[in-house]
Order: sequence, then structure tokens, then C-alpha cells
Amino acid sequence: MTEVGVRHIWKVKPFDRDSVKQLAIATNLPPLLTHLMLQRGQDTPEKVNEFLHPTLAQLSDPFLLTDMEVAVERIHKAREQDESVLVFGDYDVDGISAAAILTNGLRRFGINKVSCSMPQRLLEGYGLNVERVKMAKEEGISLIITVDNGVSAHEAADCASSLGIELIITDHHAIDDKLGLPHALAVINPCREPENYSGHHLCGAGVAFKLSTALNGSPNDLDIAALGTVADIVPLIGENRVIVALGLKHMAKHQRVGLRQLARRVGLKIDQISSENIGFQLGPRINAAGRLDDGQLALNLLLSTCPQETFSMAEALNIANDERREIESAIYTEAIEEIEACLNQDDRSIVLARRGWHPGVIGIVASRLQRRYHRPVVVIAVDDDGTGRGSGRSGTGFNLVEAFSSCSKHFVRFGGHTSAAGMTVLEHSIEAFRTDFEIVAREQLGMGELIAEVTIDAVAAFSEMDTRLVTSMQMLEPLGHHNPSPVFGTFGITIVPESVRILKEQHLKLTLEHESTLLPAIGFNMAERFFTEELRGKVDVAYTPKFNTWRGETTIQLILKDIRPSQEVQDSFSLTA
Repeated sequence: MTEVGVRHIWKVKPFDRDSVKQLAIATNLPPLLTHLMLQRGQDTPEKVNEFLHPTLAQLSDPFLLTDMEVAVERIHKAREQDESVLVFGDYDVDGISAAAILTNGLRRFGINKVSCSMPQRLLEGYGLNVERVKMAKEEGISLIITVDNGVSAHEAADCASSLGIELIITDHHAIDDKLGLPHALAVINPCREPENYSGHHLCGAGVAFKLSTALNGSPNDLDIAALGTVADIVPLIGENRVIVALGLKHMAKHQRVGLRQLARRVGLKIDQISSENIGFQLGPRINAAGRLDDGQLALNLLLSTCPQETFSMAEALNIANDERREIESAIYTEAIEEIEACLNQDDRSIVLARRGWHPGVIGIVASRLQRRYHRPVVVIAVDDDGTGRGSGRSGTGFNLVEAFSSCSKHFVRFGGHTSAAGMTVLEHSIEAFRTDFEIVAREQLGMGELIAEVTIDAVAAFSEMDTRLVTSMQMLEPLGHHNPSPVFGTFGITIVPESVRILKEQHLKLTLEHESTLLPAIGFNMAERFFTEELRGKVDVAYTPKFNTWRGETTIQLILKDIRPSQEVQDSFSLTA
């Protein structure tokens, strides 16, 4: 039932051979690379150069952000009066990174009394709360600066005002049109800026980086900013691309001791780190502490300069990540069993709720289920007191935060983005929410078959998948949201029968042949589809070619994005036609 009611369609992007050739001549780059550049909107030599060679000059003036000047003036005052300042972050990678950046930035600026805190996920949930504000008052805090949260903390902001604590909010989450901005001295949020602002998609770490830069006159902690930007899956375009590209270079050059120790835990040298490594290896380990308790351990790792101390911290985070994976796997298995028992073809959404599920991992589970079932998914962990904490994920064509807004009468609170959102809901309201959420899903997605769309950047022959091509593709780094790895399509492929292997009962490993060229391929989580769809004859494959090093030998391996029975043969993108 994995693919019930789902049809996979391929969309092959068009190419303009003349434009590709002209840009290739002007830039002295391979034509296939300029083809990919044009697809990403880089249609002049100047734009291509800026895209492929980011510089600090491409970062906009931080004072372009609304309220930045007010915030800097207030922090100047805090330095002059030797005030105690609290940086209040969040327990995910973005919030932890933002907290580390601003803590370092304030200390560099000369604030002597800086403390840093964040909520405990299981006890407090997300964001600044009244209890934390009252604690800050007792500790003599006169200025609170939030990072990666605060724009929805109206009650906490009012409490701070009543207690005589001034509040600066730095955040990037959507602003509720009905509630407006919280009562604060300054609210720095790129959502307040025009759509053409180059930093419109900054994450929490990016906004903290901007404030730190405004205070100190120069950018610092680019490596941590890159960490938060990649992990928060914001679009890697505009200033985000610059931050990540330069941040990876900063990471390799300066080798922050905590990140170096963490990289060692996953068998990497820090000068080998890519955006993919952050997304799949470093990020989850930094996230693990916050998912199971709070993120203080991960924050300390980023702030510490002691090799021995960070060694033990990195090891603890690695252990926490192993624990997180075990918990996540168990919930994922239970969720699939429940879905397979009741999902039917007409269902446009999935809402699951259960007592005993760990609220720290349900977002990951929801994401995996969404990719598997191609529907918006909400997973809710219900506490013993009947309070449910939910996390939702959606794909293309469904605005999750708008859907949550339509169902808000069922929630205690909610917030998030188009494709990822969270909420608090009482157990007795879950069934009514499930009904209303399905209604909204049917309105947004319509009825009939659900579409799993695979975008093909270019149709190519296996003979084109050579070292030169894969090497040139590395120039597109950092890759990520809105700048994905190129996907190629090849039609009329033969599967070498004796090569088919199943890894860990879910991954498909095989060798493919096209026009006498053999290439190894791996399809993650494709084993079930391979046998269910009976892919025995000629097939078409969508894939990304990558270098794979095993026992000292480097070869090209295809990372499969989709596989289907062979359909119409399309002409390859020709470099010489």
C-alpha cells in the first residue's frame, strides 16, 4: 500500500542549445554546466561568476533589516551600563547555532555579562515563555535577545514589559497576520522585508549573524552560520548561498575544535565537510541533544575551545544520536503499521496520534512518512496529561501553515512554515482536527491520483557520466533547498540481473547498462518499489552521478531518484549538436 493512489510523473526541463553554447563560450565552462546555470536563473557571465564564486561583498548591509539600528543602540547601552544580557535560543540546530553566534558576537562586542539559555523541549516546548522571563528577572537580567524564536511569544513579551525587562526579538518565522508583532523594543525578522531583499530567506542563525556583524563591523562565525543555514533547510540562494559557501571554507580553514571533534565521530576530516555532510551527519548529531532533552550540550560544543572537553561532548552527542535513531525507527515502524491498516486511495492526508511516542523525533518521522506516502502528514505525541505535541510535513502544492491556520480552533497554539509546522493540541480535539485537516487537504490537493513529481534537469547518456562532468558539478556547491543536486534521466536501461542486491532490507543496489556502458547505482528506500512494480524489462532511471570511494578506489555511482518501466525514449542533451 506504499504507493496507493500515487502516480509518478517526470518533468524534463527544456533546454536552449544556443543560449547554452553562448554562455559556455563567454564563461569558458562546460556546456552542460551552463545549461544547469540557466536553469537556476544565472543567465549572464556576471551572474554565473557571482553564483560560482561567492564573496563577502555579496552580503548586504545588516542595517537594511528593520529595527537593526534600534537593537544595536540598545546593546550599546547595555555595554556602557554593564548590564546582564540573556540570549534565548531554541533546541534545534538553527536555534543552537544562532545562540552560539550571538553569544560570541556580544562577548566580542564587550558585553561582559552574557548568559545563554533555551527551553527544554519535553517540558516547555518551543520559544520564550513567561516562566523563563520571570527567571530572568530573578537573575538580574535587564535585556533578553531571542534568536530563532520570539515572533509568536506575545504572552512572554508582555510579561517582560511588565517586569521592566527590555526585549529584542531576532527570528525568521512567519508573522501571524492576526496577532501582529509582539510587544518588543525591536523585532528583526527578514519576513518584514520586501520580497526582493537578498536575505529574505535567512534562517535564525543567519539573522543572528547579521546582528553580530552589525555590532562588530565584520562577519564572524561564518562556519556556525553555515551549519544552521544548511540544517534548517532554507533556500540556498541569495545571501544563504554566500553564507554557506564561505562558511564551509571558514570551517575548513579555522577548524573550530568542537566541530572538528564531531566530524571525527562520523569519520570525516573537517576540511572535507560539505553541505550534504552537515545535513545528514553533523546536523542530526547536534539536533540529537535537543530532541531528547535540551540543546545545551550542543551549544557548549560550539562555544568551547577545549579539545578534551569537546571530545567528551562530541562522544555524548554521538551516543544521543544513536538513541534518537532507535526511538525514531520504532515510531516509524508503528506509524507504517497503522497507516497500512487504514489508508485508502481517497485520503489526501495522514494524521497519527499516540501516547508514548517521543515528541522529540516526530518531526523526522513525519518527514519520512510524507516522502513515502506523498501526502501531508501530521504526527502527534500525546503526554500522559492528554496534551499532544504535533509536527507536520508537506510537499509541493500544499501550504501546511495555511492549513493549520484553517484548523486553528482545535489548537492551543501553532506555527511554522509552508512545508513544516508544529502545534499543541489537546487529545480530545485530535479527531476533530483530523477531520478538518482532511477537508483542507482535499481542497488544496483535489481528488484523483496524487502526483509524485520527478524533475529531470537533462536527458543524458551513460557515456556522458564521466569524471569531467561529475567534477564540474561540484562547482554548484553548496547544494540544498532551491539549489538541488542536478538530476539526469536516461531511458531504455537494462538491469544486470545478477547485480541486484537489497541492503538493510530497504535499499536497492544494482548495476545498470546503457549503450554498452555499465554503471553501479543505489536507490535508497527503493527495494520495496522494485519488487512491487516488477521492474524486470527495460527501465528509465532518474539519478544524480557522484563520486564513490571504497577501499581507496574512486568510481562514479548513480544515486537513484526514481526508476520506472521504460516509456518513450527522449533525445539526450547534446553538447555538440
